[in-house]
This record gives sequence, C-alpha cells and structure tokens, in this order.
Amino acid sequence: MNAKRIRHNKLVVVAIIYIALIPAAAYADSSWCWLTDNRPFDILPPVALATIVIEVLAIWLIPHTEKFIKTAIAVILANAASFLLPYAICLNDPVYHDFDRVLDAGPNYIVGIGFLMLTFMIEIPIVYNLLKKHVESRRKLLWTIVGSNIITTVMVAIVERVVTDGYWV
Repeated sequence: MNAKRIRHNKLVVVAIIYIALIPAAAYADSSWCWLTDNRPFDILPPVALATIVIEVLAIWLIPHTEKFIKTAIAVILANAASFLLPYAICLNDPVYHDFDRVLDAGPNYIVGIGFLMLTFMIEIPIVYNLLKKHVESRRKLLWTIVGSNIITTVMVAIVERVVTDGYWV
C-alpha cells in the first residue's frame, strides 16, 4: 500500500474509535437543572486564560520556539477554535433558538470526549503547523503540544466539574 492509503486507513480507524467512545445517553422527559450559579461557559474566561498561559509557556520554553508572540498567537487561535466550536455546533442545531437555551439545555461541560477529539483534530495541527519551522526538534514540539494539551484538558475538566454542578429532573 502507498503512504497516502496507509494514512487514510489510520485516520478511519481513529475516527471509528472516537465515535465509539462518544456516550449516547437519552433522558426522555427530563430537564437539566444547575445547582450552582455558574455554568461551564461562565467559567470559560479564567480557565481559557490559564490554559493559554500554560500552553504558551510550555511550547515556548521546552522546544524553544524562539518566537514568543507567534507562539502566543498560535495557541490563542487554536484554543479559540477548540473551546468555541462546540457552542457553534450547538447553535447550528435548529432545536436551539438562543445561546442561553444552549447553555441550559443539559450538562454542557466544555471538556469531554468531544473536546478531546477537537483538541487532537484542530488545536494540535494549528499550533504545530504554525510553529514547526521555528524549532530545532519538530518531534519535541509535537510532544510538548500534545503533553501541554493533555495537562490543560484534564485541569479544565476537573475545574468545570468541581465549580459547576447540576442534575436531571
């Protein structure tokens, strides 16, 4: 097999694994009720800022990108894409008429398996492709991007679930 076909097959396998991991639960005749005053979207600014600071510093210092401003811009663009895309997808659904309804429709935690998929499919390629020519070791850059994203994803997931809580009624 040629290299393109092998890459294609690997992508198909990864896509199937991701789809299999997406939970498919239905709560008929139920509504979500937040117990806390804050919803995950409400805490987005501070957790996004912390995520960006951690990732920028890691990517700038570990593989030595030499371009702090470009590193910061790449990380900000990539994080904006992966943090806001889930909400854009929900807003595109005809069931939801306004943004508050999207936020209150269920336990819409920002970080979950879908967010992890977005990180690997969107955020990592954006940062890697924008910074790969500014490092000595592309492998070190890639692993730093992956590692810092795993750390910040776990951090945000924990913060979201500790700071915001609700239940199905």
